[in-house]
Amino acid sequence: MKWSGWWVVVVLAGVLPCTCVRAQIVNIEDQRRGFDTLGWYGQIDLGGNLTRNQNKVVSLNGNVRVDRKGTDQALLALADYRLVQVSGNNALNAGFLHLRYARYLSEVWRWEAFTQVQYNEQLRLGLRTLIGTGPRLKLISSGKNRVYLGVLYMYEYDEVAEGTITYRDHRLSSYLSFSLFPLPNVVVNNTTYYQPVIPDFRLPRLSSITSLSLRLTDRLAFNTKYSITHDALLVQGLEDVPATTYEWSNGLRYSF
Repeated sequence: MKWSGWWVVVVLAGVLPCTCVRAQIVNIEDQRRGFDTLGWYGQIDLGGNLTRNQNKVVSLNGNVRVDRKGTDQALLALADYRLVQVSGNNALNAGFLHLRYARYLSEVWRWEAFTQVQYNEQLRLGLRTLIGTGPRLKLISSGKNRVYLGVLYMYEYDEVAEGTITYRDHRLSSYLSFSLFPLPNVVVNNTTYYQPVIPDFRLPRLSSITSLSLRLTDRLAFNTKYSITHDALLVQGLEDVPATTYEWSNGLRYSF
């Protein structure tokens, strides 16, 4: 592709729309990074748009991540916030904070522990707190291509509908994840989650997230991601909240 083609992608990153941004599961798999050296790493994403015609539309988004890579352990911290207002009314208002610790047991096994705080106004999710732990297994390793399996225990506390509905659940949080590198500057990731309540497996939370990253320079990349989630348990009694939600997002990332 010539440089003129690259800049077309850059322009599209700013104008492609997001559709129904309502993700429930924070996909940590596509947030994982491999580092060649030990130490601290950081990254910041910021964005915003203002449109005025018959309505005034304001959108803001930002996230911060910090990584610590050690010889036998790793630490990941993530924070994310997104807001979309149409004529002063919130069409989207969501955020989360996630902390994860990993201990390397071997080349293929690691043990992880995590905690998370999250809210989503449009899902009427006032507060979600998570804490969990469990193993992660590397199933396939070929070149840069990877396939992982995780089976973790998770305790979840949810306050829904302005606190009028409360859930306290023990869940199995299992996932299958892969990363593929079809071209030197292209990465494709997918993660599929299965999170049933223990011991009642009748209403599991299901989610699938697919992302593509196109590296434009050593530090700048174009990213697109589509995710879909089904959670029939959370929306019981909430007729205005759909059980199935989806998101399509596009943007640029600068890494340092």
